[in-house]
Amino acid sequence: MTIWPRWLYGLCFALLWQGFQAPAMADNAENLYFAHVHTQGSAWSLRVNDIFVRDNIDVPYADYSPSIGMEVREGRNTLSLLFSPITGQNDETGEYEYSLHDGVEIDIAIGRNNWKGNTSERLHLLRLRYNEDSGRFESLDETAGGEPRQLSQAHMRSSGDWQLSEYDSNIIFSGGQTLSGYRLDIDFRLDDPVPPLHWKGQAVELEDSPQLRRELREAYRRFHTLIKRGETETIFQEVKPVWDRVAYMLTTEENGRSFIENSSQGLARFSQTRPDGAELLPAPYWEGAPEEDKVEFMANNRLVRIRPNPIVWEHPPEGSENFASFPVAFYRTQDGKWHVGDVLTNL
Repeated sequence: MTIWPRWLYGLCFALLWQGFQAPAMADNAENLYFAHVHTQGSAWSLRVNDIFVRDNIDVPYADYSPSIGMEVREGRNTLSLLFSPITGQNDETGEYEYSLHDGVEIDIAIGRNNWKGNTSERLHLLRLRYNEDSGRFESLDETAGGEPRQLSQAHMRSSGDWQLSEYDSNIIFSGGQTLSGYRLDIDFRLDDPVPPLHWKGQAVELEDSPQLRRELREAYRRFHTLIKRGETETIFQEVKPVWDRVAYMLTTEENGRSFIENSSQGLARFSQTRPDGAELLPAPYWEGAPEEDKVEFMANNRLVRIRPNPIVWEHPPEGSENFASFPVAFYRTQDGKWHVGDVLTNL
């Protein structure tokens, strides 16, 4: 199998920022990590260590291979698929109905690509097919290509044991849609040294409440004000720990500043009118009470965000409905202050 150079993988991420210049080499992480998710019959949201990676609303069939380099850690990791096997829509209530049924299939592997040694490893964590007659998932021992599933590699391993449970919260999707469903968890171990997330040890556990929701709204409004005023350096300093990790884990850029500055539009994208002409929409306004917000908790209740993303630009012409967003998630420290914990790009 041919492994692409690291900068090409970085390119995939940088395209989110609408442009990328080939960087100089830097002393960054040597490995790139991916989840390979193939499903039939379900909408889903993928998490690693309870941090959002991407979601999917293509129920009949989906095939994605998102990067999980921002979410993995050294040692034990947990991959979770929050999924809803939708069967139809209630004519009276309009709500989507779901149940496990024949045709629901879930196939997940994780990959580790070493860009210096031009080598790769893959763990085929699970391949499941639901059987209505037995009322359970059947675990298949071979991949779709007919090869034995590998659960042990030089730097990664898994027992292959998985747990299925009813998901006790709504699965929230990018447009703010919510679905009920299930949670599928499976652990794997990674031997590579990975720096801890910058908020580890600082973020307090959050508990849903009207006060928390009001404070979260204000955190978004404050960022919107910074953008409207063009305070790009303040914005950079607040998001710097996240972009530093992006640069280290996903690209060959020296640091977060070079990652942003070498992308199209640079920090100027965080302004009322972006260089590409996109206009910042008015400050986030919620018609209902905070209790009605679609609030998504992650990282064992250390991170939180509102969906759909409240900070949005619209590309010209006005009314085009061609939007760009700043998908930040926040954490709170012991002193009650809110900080940016992640930028969840849904790649």
